[in-house]
Amino acid sequence: MTIRAVAKALLLLTLIPALSHPQKMKETDWKAPLAGGGAPECPEQVGSRTLRSETASDGVARAIIVGTTVRTDNKSCRSKADLIIFGRTQKRISLPGAAGHSFSIIDFSPDGRSFLLETGGEEGPPDWDYRSISVAVVNLVDSRIHFLNAWDLFKWGYCYATIEPQGFTTDGKVILLARPSVFSGESVHNNCVSDWGLYATDLASPPVRLSDDTMIPRFGKAIADQVQACRTDPDIVDACFTVHGRLSAWNGSPTLRIWKVGTNRILGDHEDWPLPEKLAEHLNWDIEAWGNFEVCPFTKERPGVMQMVCIESASDLVYRKR
Repeated sequence: MTIRAVAKALLLLTLIPALSHPQKMKETDWKAPLAGGGAPECPEQVGSRTLRSETASDGVARAIIVGTTVRTDNKSCRSKADLIIFGRTQKRISLPGAAGHSFSIIDFSPDGRSFLLETGGEEGPPDWDYRSISVAVVNLVDSRIHFLNAWDLFKWGYCYATIEPQGFTTDGKVILLARPSVFSGESVHNNCVSDWGLYATDLASPPVRLSDDTMIPRFGKAIADQVQACRTDPDIVDACFTVHGRLSAWNGSPTLRIWKVGTNRILGDHEDWPLPEKLAEHLNWDIEAWGNFEVCPFTKERPGVMQMVCIESASDLVYRKR
């Protein structure tokens, strides 16, 4: 899990309401998606912004999600997201609802003929994860996409839950992790489930609970990191520049910050922009990076105020334990 994912998880924990008898998470072998993406946020200035997801592969086929958002004037933006599959031939498939949804490539099937795709609505509290998760098994040959809502699969009514698609069983069934939603206390709706559990489904019948010691197999892996253009972003306010400093993780927001050596200046790394691949591979809570960072500013430099930047590239890096 990346350093930013850990930071977001810690933030989520602060939102969990106090319970007199808190439930203990079951020991499930939770798996993160291989790749995740969608249309990026609308820029404030006229121009185009593109986000390319991690590249997911099973060793034969590859798949990525490419999202683009364009501001055409002061009032409107348009967004799109495409699923691109590389196999014997390249296929580009338009994903529905790009402006309000995120997408994740969960894993490939054991026979290598398909992969599991997830989409979720970008809702805020108290409706996070409330009837917002849908899944589709995408065949690599015909590439048709038919999303099925998880609540419809379980035949649930108006209740809360957090659903996390996990991949496939060895015989090709879809695995879903279902757990109580931490936001149900803010609504009149009850939780759909009372505890954590793994479920298997063929998407034609309701999911069946698996044993608590079920291990989730993985048939694919991520072979390249997310990429989002930094230097050409429409909201860059000034020329990019190089700073010699230390990049490290901090509690709070932004998580990653650059200290400019020999000064009191701190630059904040904009969390919507993926790190260059070599930084993302080595940096964590216990390891910091020293070197030269080419950064592009989203805010003007002001005394006593952290300047927000994205990192275009890094060179002459040395990694040290904190």
